[in-house]
Amino acid sequence: MSMSLCSTRALRAVLLVLGAALGSGAHAAPPSYPDRPITLVVPYAPGATDQEARRLAEGMSKVLGQTVIVENRAGAGGVVGTQAVARAKPDGYTLLYAAPAVITVAPLLGNAQYRYEDLLPVARSTTSPHVLASRSTAPFKTLPQLIDYAKQNPGKVVFGSSGTGTAVHLAGEAFARAAGIEFNHVPYGGLAPAITAALGGFADLVIGLPVAIKPQVDGGKLLALAQFGATRASTLPDVPTLKESGIPLTLSVDIGIFAPAGTPADVVARIGTAVEKTVQSAEFKSFAQAALVMPGYLDSAGYRNAVDAERKLYADIFPTLKVD
Repeated sequence: MSMSLCSTRALRAVLLVLGAALGSGAHAAPPSYPDRPITLVVPYAPGATDQEARRLAEGMSKVLGQTVIVENRAGAGGVVGTQAVARAKPDGYTLLYAAPAVITVAPLLGNAQYRYEDLLPVARSTTSPHVLASRSTAPFKTLPQLIDYAKQNPGKVVFGSSGTGTAVHLAGEAFARAAGIEFNHVPYGGLAPAITAALGGFADLVIGLPVAIKPQVDGGKLLALAQFGATRASTLPDVPTLKESGIPLTLSVDIGIFAPAGTPADVVARIGTAVEKTVQSAEFKSFAQAALVMPGYLDSAGYRNAVDAERKLYADIFPTLKVD
């Protein structure tokens, strides 16, 4: 075989390869993420988390160059919306904005058709401590007084929660266990009814976020006894932490973005960058201050650690509860 024939055949082979590549060139490399609008599902009715999600979505849209649409899918304490995201295609276009309780608590109750492992923590945006508050007419005015009273009167202190098996309920049980006391737990159909019960004298204690508790404290109707954060939150500078009173418990509400398990790492990183830049912006910080939450970005690994710790605590407490 002559050298010129070999060269000709080799050239033809190269041309065939190039032709195939050019013919499918539009699909050879997928478009960079994102190339269409993103849906951010909030699994609650419109309210504080909904407003927070919309502020975050505005900033993320600017960073990503694509519209981030906030969609409320309320139902079953967050299970309906969370389940929809857990079943979505793991491509970064359907995301969840929620507190970790939708995966750390809901699967424990048995009313969620998804597992803890079905959702991937992508990035935390804000953090806020649980706040323990008492009715202003309670027979105790400080955390040490509450603990002494509860020890002398086992089961007499009425703790009104947002519902059996909810994150608030478990936070109260975690506190009681850490403090070595016993509550009389009364579940209500949400935090607002529990607060109303305390204001009416039907419950001695409630636990909730600053946005729900602080207005009642400022009005003199509730007393803020403690916050569950590792350090005093800037929104509650005068309220001591549990740790300051020798109670070895730290719990916060770490709201952020979750994605279906299997979402590509580069997509997760891209979303995380958008969250970080938005949370660090002056506009979002101003919103957070007014909403009584603290900007608190964590990347996927950091958020995973926080969510894992919460899940471990609640999974440990849950078997001891009487849950119908």
